[in-house]
Amino acid sequence: MTTDTPITDTPTTTAPTTTAPTTGTPAVRTGIDGTSHPREAVLAWELDRARAALRLLKQRLGDDRIRELLAPDTAAADAALAGWARASAGRWRTAVTELTAPGIDAERFLTWWQGRLRAGDRAALLAANPEHYLADSTGERVEIIETIGTGPARFFLHFHDDVPIAAPDHAAFPVRIGGTGTLADGTEVLRVMHEFADTPDGLRIRLTVQFPEAAPEHLATGHQWHFACEFANWLEAAHRA
Repeated sequence: MTTDTPITDTPTTTAPTTTAPTTGTPAVRTGIDGTSHPREAVLAWELDRARAALRLLKQRLGDDRIRELLAPDTAAADAALAGWARASAGRWRTAVTELTAPGIDAERFLTWWQGRLRAGDRAALLAANPEHYLADSTGERVEIIETIGTGPARFFLHFHDDVPIAAPDHAAFPVRIGGTGTLADGTEVLRVMHEFADTPDGLRIRLTVQFPEAAPEHLATGHQWHFACEFANWLEAAHRA
């Protein structure tokens, strides 16, 4: 992994497009043992196998090798994040992602998710997002290497009760779990608030992230999609469990 795409570059990840294929794109179909399968079926198979391949590589590399391989990237991210924190002088940019999930409630999900954090279950924590490179959890603190912006960043997420994030309707969420992310030197570079509420149909989750105001906007918008990916995968894993 190199630093050819530093954290300050224009983001390379955007929201999924819903536009029609360009003229001339072949409508590929696959035949296997006499059964015809659309392109979407092959893409679903590819996604499943890509996840399996990533899981195997991360397991084989291990935490120490991941830290070593990504050290140039995380050093660059440290410098950028610390600079934005200084320039922001305590001001923050906020971004929110919401999910709903029928068939599961807050107690069931949180029992599973917090159990994975307490157990330091790397398989479950890393599998939630392809850009989770390291998740070394003690339950109260998680050392994380994941993509922030356009490249890997390393921070330490500390869960605690007095995180200063409160939307006007926060009372609608009975369970609120906040945390702050710091660099190795203690510089605070992000804040999160995970909120949970049961509904007649299932579970509602509101996920808030704050980055220093001086940071590029794509850090916040990119993390909205990051949250959407990881929590949807965790919800599905909790439901299966």
